[in-house]
Amino acid sequence: MDQSVIDREIIDRYAGQPSTLPALLRARVEREWGGEPVVLYAHVDLDAGLRLSSDWLLLGTTQIAVARGPEPAQLTVIGRARIQAVRESPGLSANKLLILGAPDEPPLAVVRYTQRQRAAFENIRFVLDEALSGRVVASDDADRVYADAVARPIRDAQALMSKRGSAVIMRLLAYLRPYRRELAFGLAAAAVITLAGLVPPYLAGYVIDHVIRPAQAGSGVNERAAATAWIAVTAMAVLYLIGQFAAHLRLRLMSVLGEWVARDLRAELYEHIQRLSLSFFSRKKTGSLITRVTSDTDRLWDFVAFGVVDVSLSLIMLVGLTGVLLALDWRLGLIMVIPVPLFCFMIYRHGESLNRVFLRAWRKWSRVTDVLSDTIPGIKVVKAFNQEGREIGRFGERNEAVTDEFNRIHRMWTTFWPILILLVHATTIVVWVFALPRLLGDGAALSAGVFVSFLLYTTMFIGPIEVIGQMARTMNRATSSAHRVFEVLDSEPEVRDVREPVRLEPVLGHVSFENVTFAYDGVRQVLRGVSFDVQPGELIGLVGSSGGGKSTVVNLVARFYDASGGVVRVDGVDVRQLDSGHYRRQLGMVLQDPYLFHGTVLENIRYGHPEASLGAVVAAAKAANAHDFICRLGQGYDTMVGERGHTLSGGERQRVSIARAILHNPRILILDEATSSVDTETERDIQEALERLIAGRTVFAIAHRLSTLRKASRLFVMHDGKLVESGTHRELLGMPDGVYRRLYEMQLQLQ
Repeated sequence: MDQSVIDREIIDRYAGQPSTLPALLRARVEREWGGEPVVLYAHVDLDAGLRLSSDWLLLGTTQIAVARGPEPAQLTVIGRARIQAVRESPGLSANKLLILGAPDEPPLAVVRYTQRQRAAFENIRFVLDEALSGRVVASDDADRVYADAVARPIRDAQALMSKRGSAVIMRLLAYLRPYRRELAFGLAAAAVITLAGLVPPYLAGYVIDHVIRPAQAGSGVNERAAATAWIAVTAMAVLYLIGQFAAHLRLRLMSVLGEWVARDLRAELYEHIQRLSLSFFSRKKTGSLITRVTSDTDRLWDFVAFGVVDVSLSLIMLVGLTGVLLALDWRLGLIMVIPVPLFCFMIYRHGESLNRVFLRAWRKWSRVTDVLSDTIPGIKVVKAFNQEGREIGRFGERNEAVTDEFNRIHRMWTTFWPILILLVHATTIVVWVFALPRLLGDGAALSAGVFVSFLLYTTMFIGPIEVIGQMARTMNRATSSAHRVFEVLDSEPEVRDVREPVRLEPVLGHVSFENVTFAYDGVRQVLRGVSFDVQPGELIGLVGSSGGGKSTVVNLVARFYDASGGVVRVDGVDVRQLDSGHYRRQLGMVLQDPYLFHGTVLENIRYGHPEASLGAVVAAAKAANAHDFICRLGQGYDTMVGERGHTLSGGERQRVSIARAILHNPRILILDEATSSVDTETERDIQEALERLIAGRTVFAIAHRLSTLRKASRLFVMHDGKLVESGTHRELLGMPDGVYRRLYEMQLQLQ
């Protein structure tokens, strides 16, 4: 399903506001504007008195409009040429946007809105601010931008799909499909348990009425009756053995089956996470994702392993008991059977209440894991700033919150459950009230044997209701966890390959940008009309102030994101037409903070080329000036580097990273501040290694230390999302008022 459609469904379900601009209002405004289309809009949900309202702010290419009240709304149209400033006055729960004209006149428009609308208004404000600075923002689908702005906070805050719990359970049960045979055996074993449990009470009643009572009455017991009694007792023993053997099979089959389903879910979830775009990870916390892959999938095991069969067994047992009780004595049977729908309804309502609380509990559980995923990797910073106490307090606060939420769940079900069982026992008391006069000879005849059988079946009646009641809690745990798992599985990667992608064999390294624009959020452009052409083998230095767009350029070259406008080409082919995996196998990156995985030095160097020989690894390490320090390590190439390589120095991690890139042998290489955080001697070693690495490759090198880029074929100077200067180091220094020259002279002054 298209993401904008999902966003509109989320707004309709959760936000309580229109999911799109009313069609009649849009048509009326565009007529007022002389056919000019609506570019952006936002919902004005507060009036001047801070009461809830349903007004609109609409943005066109040359005009804006404020529509107040229901259609036909009071419409105020303002030419954008009159706007001289836009101011936002934020508050805790309400915000105000002022659109200002000349200094001596009152505001052209004042609108107030809640925090829910803030992203949509920030989009409009950004476009107006850019226009005041002389920059034009490329227009996008106004409905899509509005829906994304309103729905995104809801998507990020809630691990929910806009589907009912029953749909989630059905989707979860679909994972049993590959194990139909094991499931069938489990259900068959459950049926055997049910049948084996239904017969002994009947046999007990038969023996009492036809053997024991006649003997106690003095009428004697013939050999045939005695033999029948012993056969009944033997049959009961055999049935109990069969039932327990079937129970053993059921437990064994279903526990293993539950683990298989949990394994499949974990594998599918992790595989899907690997395919998602970087933008997804910028919106999600690491702890939340870890919880979904581990804890949430594990919680589903209990439901799949026992919930499915136990509920099925209980329902079969209830149906069987209903038939047997009515057959034994329809009057007493009705007393037991009639309240069952009421019990089931109570269980359903209790489950609905639990579901809402479980969702809150799992969100708070994710907040606990978020603290762990934040502080454990950053423990050095925590200790450096002596913030252990603060982090202990933060963890303790969230730990208490999640404990309170789970205790609330326990209070709910421990209150409900005794009441339910008390009501079930009450039906048994009612059975005694109606049966006792009949046993004493008042009313329809009722034999002691039949009543004993009936009582035994009555005690069995409690079991299925108890299982169904307990399963409501298990099912709610499973439903809330399944919601969170399926939310990730339903997330679509924003960077996707076309149906028949192109494979470049090999990549030559000719990279061109053609009027490329890009916005991470679809509105705020961080690249504006960037164009350049890089020939194979060129070393391009990307320089400029922070936020100028350097990292965004290399992100687009690597196709971590797709351009919002224009085209990025590699060897003349639009990167969106390339096979991403095949292309990235010919792309290498050396980052400012190199990431090493927990493992040996050898495994880290081989990461991009796992089948490489030891000789090739050593050759790459020598080229990276890493071989000597590796040999000095305790276990050489088999030394464990720890998580993120924390046992190595920054320069050592960087050289291992360069060796990894050399072994990968990329055709396009990206260097992101590769020498910014090392000392002078280490920088010299790394520079030597980089010179060997970049030979014969197309290289994009980001550096704030401009002296490291003197050997670059060309320098691209990025400023405010634009390519403002291009040329060699000498050529750019020759520009008296150039941006590069100013940056270079500032660095000389600081040395």
